[in-house]
Amino acid sequence: MALAQSVILGIDANRTVKDELTAALKRQGRRRRISVTDLVNLRQAFFQRARPDIQPDPERKQAMLAGTGFHEVFGRAVSTEEFVEQFVEFQGIVGKIDIYDDVPVELKTTASLPQGAAAARPSYVDQLGMYCTMTGRDQGRLFVYKRALYGRPGALKGFDVRFKDLTAVEREMVRRRDLFREALASQDPSRLPRCEWFELRCDYRAVCGCAAAEPLGRVVPAAAVHIAENPELVTAMTALLTDAPKPGPQFRLNDLVFPRRAAIERQAVAEAKPEEEEADLDTALAGMERLGFGDALKDALWYGVPGAFARIPVSLRSLKGKVGTFRGVPTVFRSTRKTKLVDRSQLVEEFPYYFDRIAFECALSGHQTGRVVVYYEAVKDDKFMVYDVHFRSLEEIKAEADRRLALLEAGAAPEQLPPCEPAWMPNYCPHGPRCACRPA
Repeated sequence: MALAQSVILGIDANRTVKDELTAALKRQGRRRRISVTDLVNLRQAFFQRARPDIQPDPERKQAMLAGTGFHEVFGRAVSTEEFVEQFVEFQGIVGKIDIYDDVPVELKTTASLPQGAAAARPSYVDQLGMYCTMTGRDQGRLFVYKRALYGRPGALKGFDVRFKDLTAVEREMVRRRDLFREALASQDPSRLPRCEWFELRCDYRAVCGCAAAEPLGRVVPAAAVHIAENPELVTAMTALLTDAPKPGPQFRLNDLVFPRRAAIERQAVAEAKPEEEEADLDTALAGMERLGFGDALKDALWYGVPGAFARIPVSLRSLKGKVGTFRGVPTVFRSTRKTKLVDRSQLVEEFPYYFDRIAFECALSGHQTGRVVVYYEAVKDDKFMVYDVHFRSLEEIKAEADRRLALLEAGAAPEQLPPCEPAWMPNYCPHGPRCACRPA
């Protein structure tokens, strides 16, 4: 039986916090300053400001957040914080470069990937060209990742991009900036060009007037740029992306939730052999995109309510961690692919690891009540629920944390530690043959 099943006093659905987080999620992405992204599709950017009542449907919003977060997770995997998500400003235009070390590096995600240089779509090149202009670099790099969808594998391509006339790019940037300012001031988009999403899936199709607008031109003319596919870039990135992080000397909060996994991972580091099979790039990127979605959504939820989110450091001997709090209550965010909302009475049985985690966080931070936000990726409308979880004995939870940590610190065999739950989890665990979680 999972720890949470024995220590939870009750679970309440919190509609007040849910409504507050829903409003924060809707605010995600609204911009006030003119950005490089605005200049790529001026008419779409206009209606994002002029018609905040028009929101993407939940599925599209989810895809947008996944792409946003994927950039950050990808950047952290292949670079350092010093160079990831670099803010730049130029001629009253702002931008955020995915990675900026020696040259600007942009990452794009797509559902389809044309062959050769056609994968570097004009809008991708335009955006990179503007970043190169803003930083005074005539060269940049572009990565295009085709998402793994409907059973088809993903793919990653890398390009070296050289711009021949940054002065011309600057002129076009300034022209678009002024045109956009005029449209915002007059609340009249009639002079703005058609956006690239014309006749595609556009949230503003019913009001944008793109059908009567001038065609969208290029910021960077095709003759003013040289694009060369570079397989060596992909090889280098593959090495970085598939080099799995090794457990450090300190234990983490999640090691208390999955202690057998933690023990086996540390044993695997000690026993690792050079000839072991390398991680698969497609698996790494697909998992990274899902993680990126979670990161972006958490950013929208946590930071969309100013002052509501804070982190509290917690420790227990060799365990160090931070507990996220929303309005002073320890809060964890989790996403699931279940196709319908789970009944409140079945939550702990379905998601014991969610509730074990919040139990440990509450015990180590001294809070009798915690909060679990469950986001349902596959549900069409009511995408997430907020639950307040009340515990009856923090001392009992802390004693169990101490017991599990002591076994991990002593290097106990996996079978001496509590198994991962629920019962289906070992079927999808890479350590399945060694962990003994699965009943004989």
